[in-house]
Amino acid sequence: MRLTSIDVRDVRNLAHVTLRPASGFNLFYGDNGAGKTSLLESISILSTGKSFRAGKISTIIRGEANHLTVSADIENFDTGVNQRIGIQRGRSETLVRIDGESINRISALAMALPCVIVSTSNHELVEGGPAERRSFLDWLLFHVEPEALKLFRRYRHALQQRNAALKQRASDALVTMWHPDLIEAGEAIDAARRRVLDDFSTKMQFVLAEWSDALKPSFTYRSGWPDGMSLEAGLSRLDQCRRRGITSVGPHRADIAVRSGAQEARYVLSRGQQKLLAAQMKMVQIDLYVEHHHHAPVVLFDDLPSELDEAARLSVFRYLHEKQAQVFFTSVDDVSKDLHCVSGLFHVKQGQIQKVVY
Repeated sequence: MRLTSIDVRDVRNLAHVTLRPASGFNLFYGDNGAGKTSLLESISILSTGKSFRAGKISTIIRGEANHLTVSADIENFDTGVNQRIGIQRGRSETLVRIDGESINRISALAMALPCVIVSTSNHELVEGGPAERRSFLDWLLFHVEPEALKLFRRYRHALQQRNAALKQRASDALVTMWHPDLIEAGEAIDAARRRVLDDFSTKMQFVLAEWSDALKPSFTYRSGWPDGMSLEAGLSRLDQCRRRGITSVGPHRADIAVRSGAQEARYVLSRGQQKLLAAQMKMVQIDLYVEHHHHAPVVLFDDLPSELDEAARLSVFRYLHEKQAQVFFTSVDDVSKDLHCVSGLFHVKQGQIQKVVY
């Protein structure tokens, strides 16, 4: 998967930027606030409909503009044809187009332009709450077992209806009428996540053999309902759900326990070690995608020097080079001479992006 051209309008301080990235490693350097991360945000919006940085869409749209627009030409290695994809996000509406046709689901963009993001908040994979780890696991599930998307839609619909019934203090009959869908879809999601996490854990051992196993990580899936209890039994405890006004058990409450040795990693690893472990997890994420699709996703790597030390960076570069990934790096300084693998160099200044010939 490769981006061959990108057009960005009204994303933060990027009024209008058009560029043609290289197929390999692209480095964007410039002062803080110049617009480097805004470019990566633009690509992530094109892939997922949202930025990898915190904030409402209204805070991302530039100045007084009514909406932001991001479009791109891509080489789609899955289909063997080139595509034109685009998204326009306003303060209250979203428009998605693929090859000129309007698309109702943003998931179509995620399939057309899969992105793996390594950013300054990456340590949240280890230190943060369950939502970050669920999102990480479900990205893998979406790209490894795409049929699971139907299960998520079915489960989400039933969950929304059950929660609405709970908030309205509806009868037990109206609340429990959604249990069959929740149980069937929820247990299937649980099983699929366990399969993917098993594959991930196995692959992680190979990555650690190439890098370092000093962190000794392990990963255990937590279903989102008590051990030794079925999802059906958990849902049947209506008193607890009524007190909270929401469905308190199910795969939407799942988590991954990340340990270093015998302890939870967030309690024993330093911030630098957490960043290293998260980067290793991202490399395995890429590897599993390659294993199933035979090509790499697009990789967005924000603020490269601050995230990893030199030895770890070299390991990342080697790994991504082996996977033939198209990568977008950002850095305050021009570190292209240190990387020895940059094929596209761009200087970013006050919202303008200029290709550098070197």
